[in-house]
Amino acid sequence: MQERTKSSKKLGRDEVLSARDLLDRCTHLKRFLEDEWGRIGLELQQVRQPDDVRAALMLVPGVELCLPFRNHAGCLLREGTETVGWRELRLTRQQHEKAVAAESLLWSEYHSARQNTEEATTALKVAIGQFGAANVAPVAEKLGVEDLTNNSNQLEASLKEAQNQRQMLRNRLSSQEAWYARNEIVKFVRSRRYDKNPLNFAKAMAGLPEYGWLYSFRKCSAIKRESLPPATLNFRILEILTLIMRRTKPLSLKKIEMKLRDELLRRGTDPPIRAHIGPNWWYMEQAFSECRGKGFKRVELPYRIMARFLEHVQRPKSLLEVELAKRQQLVSD
Repeated sequence: MQERTKSSKKLGRDEVLSARDLLDRCTHLKRFLEDEWGRIGLELQQVRQPDDVRAALMLVPGVELCLPFRNHAGCLLREGTETVGWRELRLTRQQHEKAVAAESLLWSEYHSARQNTEEATTALKVAIGQFGAANVAPVAEKLGVEDLTNNSNQLEASLKEAQNQRQMLRNRLSSQEAWYARNEIVKFVRSRRYDKNPLNFAKAMAGLPEYGWLYSFRKCSAIKRESLPPATLNFRILEILTLIMRRTKPLSLKKIEMKLRDELLRRGTDPPIRAHIGPNWWYMEQAFSECRGKGFKRVELPYRIMARFLEHVQRPKSLLEVELAKRQQLVSD
């Protein structure tokens, strides 16, 4: 009995991103989101409109220079208000690709035609120098200077038109990708399927704007956990702070600050965490101080404290501040 031959046609959407591409994207996004979760985590979990996503990301100073946003995730920061679905976006992308190919072909043809025209014109000028302008009409006709010039001019006009068409489609694609990608993140936040943590956000965002959030999430979920980097130190500190916050009742920032200090000095605490926050403990004390009496809810406080800590650590400092930070370092006995 002969085996049934498999159809060569592939069902489903095109695989425009390789597994390596998705892994790299997911890795870079995970690192960024974990490092900045104190600044943007709460806001990202509360987005309701596409523009809310951009507003949340812009809370990170110089976000456009961060690795994910120098590449595919840059679409999340671009202007774009055109409502669009995945199929329409794919059509625009295909039209843009065709426009790029058409422009490239016309450029090659124009360059060749221009070169032929210049060579014929140079030859005609030599003939004029030798025989005089009145006697070179047969030479000009034989060289085909007029036809070559007309063809070159027509190709130049066609090339400019193709360039304008390609740029118009590029602008449309950029706008559509921006709105679509941000709207997909809103859909992810509204979904109740998955926890809203940095890793899951990274999975949902890695395939944007080529894929929708769910397809991106499923593709990235196939990545082995050990292939991804461990949690960043900033995020691990935020997790410790969040856990202490949940366990401290009634809510007292002074008690939480002391418990965090004790936890970091505890013998079993991971040395890299202590080494990361120890020299900057004074800035953590400032962060706690600035959050007292602000009326923040319990769920907000870890993010607000961590955001202020990051701001203090990363901002320029005076010599006095540097010296004070040295004297207030977290040092185990």
